[in-house]
Amino acid sequence: MASLGRKGDMLPKMLVFFIHGVGTRDSDYAAIIIRNIKRHFNDSSQPLCYGSFWGNEFNNKRAQIIDFIKSDVKEAISKHDIDRWLRNDVYRYQERRFQFINDFLGDFLNYQNVDRGREIRKTIIRQFAQFIKNHPQEEEVHFVAHSLGCLILWDLLFSSDVKGDPDVLRFRDYMYHLSLKSITTLGSPLLFIKHFLDIDFSLLNEFIDSQENEDSDRNYPLRWVNVIHSSDLIAYPMKSAIKDEVSERLFFVDQFVWLNANAQEPLLRSIGKQDGAMVVAAIQAHSSYFADNLDGAITGEIIAKNLQNRVVALNSKRITSWDNKSL
Repeated sequence: MASLGRKGDMLPKMLVFFIHGVGTRDSDYAAIIIRNIKRHFNDSSQPLCYGSFWGNEFNNKRAQIIDFIKSDVKEAISKHDIDRWLRNDVYRYQERRFQFINDFLGDFLNYQNVDRGREIRKTIIRQFAQFIKNHPQEEEVHFVAHSLGCLILWDLLFSSDVKGDPDVLRFRDYMYHLSLKSITTLGSPLLFIKHFLDIDFSLLNEFIDSQENEDSDRNYPLRWVNVIHSSDLIAYPMKSAIKDEVSERLFFVDQFVWLNANAQEPLLRSIGKQDGAMVVAAIQAHSSYFADNLDGAITGEIIAKNLQNRVVALNSKRITSWDNKSL
């Protein structure tokens, strides 16, 4: 229920909808980042947040691949007299390989499958429909997407590749009756996906041109903030790649969280082990936006400023680090 004003008027709330990316198996993944965002709002303006969840879709497919691999390795070893303590060395880094399948490759490839991708979108759309149904008096919508979720969000809102999907049409009909204000992408791979899958960012212009907002320093039809952790190998800046395709009426900025992913990363760099530092940091950095630490706190503050339309602050400062925690 929206808050009551002094004269009994209902104060509007913003709806913030999260779409997670690869390797998310906990439906409560957004709890910490939501708490970090809400710290920057007073009690009367707290946003209404919902973390959509599709992470358990097609668990059987990922498990099946891993079972096939284990079976093949076991069968090969059975043909030879190899000491038990050496058997894992025949096919090395199995834990990492299976983690890669579960946390990255499996989810990404599942979404690329036409039928499975449709099912994932359908799950998210159903949850979004319930979210807005629970808050029928609210119209202002903001999206926060992570990793593969950034591509899913693009498909839901703008892509022409899925425009024949009836569920996507239903979702866009919801959006037609709402007011989309901002997008925040975390750990986004859209730079590479743009070039390899030929994403056409000019499709944003149709939405932007349909909005009547006047272009000014603080009043854009749509705001898009792209957050990048320094050690996240999946995340890349995008402004230069899209600036010639998208209207200047879109507010777009890349924001860098300049931190180490863990204690091992700077130690390895200090002794010249750059590749080792990269490896030990990669996975943790990619999930750092949701962490209960300084990484997550900075990310929450950046998102809050996007929600609050603080474009001057976001545009003037693009990097936040250890010695400057606040924007």
